[in-house]
Amino acid sequence: MQPKAVIAFITSLQLFWTTCHSFDAQGDGSLAHPSITLEKRVTSPPLSRNGKLNFTQTANVTRVTVNNPPINLLTPELVADLLHFLLWTQPGPGKTTPKVVIFSSAIPNFFISHFDLRQLASPDGQIALTQLVDCGRLLQNVTSTAFIAEVNGRTFGGGQELSSQMDMRFAGPNAIISQYENSAGFVAQAGGQISLGPIIGKARALEHLLAAKQINARQGTEWGLFNNHYHDAATLRREVDALAARIGLFSQKALNDTKSSLAFLSPTPQQLNQQLVDFAPIAALPESQGVIGDLIAASDQTANEFEKNIPSSVVKSLYRPQLAAMADGGKSVLNAAGSTK
Repeated sequence: MQPKAVIAFITSLQLFWTTCHSFDAQGDGSLAHPSITLEKRVTSPPLSRNGKLNFTQTANVTRVTVNNPPINLLTPELVADLLHFLLWTQPGPGKTTPKVVIFSSAIPNFFISHFDLRQLASPDGQIALTQLVDCGRLLQNVTSTAFIAEVNGRTFGGGQELSSQMDMRFAGPNAIISQYENSAGFVAQAGGQISLGPIIGKARALEHLLAAKQINARQGTEWGLFNNHYHDAATLRREVDALAARIGLFSQKALNDTKSSLAFLSPTPQQLNQQLVDFAPIAALPESQGVIGDLIAASDQTANEFEKNIPSSVVKSLYRPQLAAMADGGKSVLNAAGSTK
């Protein structure tokens, strides 16, 4: 080695040694990179105007607990609270937003249920339907925060549409999901249909939607609807919290850039708006109004057996003559709905 090369090599070693020691901020061998500084305290989320959401803040993670008894029905009040919170997650001057938001439920056996059928035709309901689309748009377009659904209960219709537009979904033993709208003669209107394709592929999305299937935690994980599933609620909570805390350690700019790089997989605002445009005339049909009335009467939108198994309940209720005319009394058709175990 030439003398100049030796000197250059020694100089580089000295620089490396000095740099390493400058990282050892605690004197214990751990690396404390000078560019990584303590971040500002996350701004507290706004109060839930209608009292349907509870918030817990831990470092860079906000847990949102949905609490709208008896089944976390998507009432206008709950939708308004969700939209108010999601608007707050947008970055702004003097505000430090959470890096991770976890959505969970305070209601046993239900995550987020379907839209309030009693409100479909009311002025408040029409506003809420538009706001529900806005919620989906924010879940997909706010790139500075990762949204995680912690699902350990039923999530049907609009609730499933919201969870499918979050960045990640994890399931507990009681998770059951369904877009049951087709069985009632409707279509999903809040972005759920067009969000499913990129997640599970066109063929499975069509199977799920057209057959109004209900999917449990295990099958949902196999299909890719859930990132993972756990056999008890405590493990689900522990694993989701650990993942969120890990993501919360890292740079918000890196989080933002990573989510932005995958934004091409999300529906466009025009596509989301079209879903609502397609839904409105179908819901206004006289036969649709009759079906809605029958479903309200049967379920009362409470935690009864009809509501708990609404994908199968709707088929049994609306297609009883057709099922009875089948050779097996319709058992094979009902079994094709999927398992809840």
